[in-house]
Amino acid sequence: MKHLKEEFDSLSLKEMLVYLLAFITMVSAIVLVFLGLYLEPSGEIHGSVLTYFGLSCGFCSVALGISAHYSNELARFKSQIMDVMRQMDAGQAELAAPTSFVTKRATAGKANED
Repeated sequence: MKHLKEEFDSLSLKEMLVYLLAFITMVSAIVLVFLGLYLEPSGEIHGSVLTYFGLSCGFCSVALGISAHYSNELARFKSQIMDVMRQMDAGQAELAAPTSFVTKRATAGKANED
């Protein structure tokens, strides 16, 4: 439990808002589905309720997925910058620009064609 508290305390305001919005959206969608199930006509959920539930699931997955993707990209960018700074501190004259995944795949494809 201590680990979860440390993780929660390390979240930025933006990350907390994303998680809060996703949580509120999913809770409202689930409540609306159950209300649609128990209100008249009982046992039948209207198509608009199901559409809202689907859109809510999509919103939450996109919001959380984008947040995770960009936090990973930021961490990778920071590590690349730190590597370049270490190379500069070591006095290496030639600094190689970090190659991206696309560049590596393009050069690998050209090697296979030869």
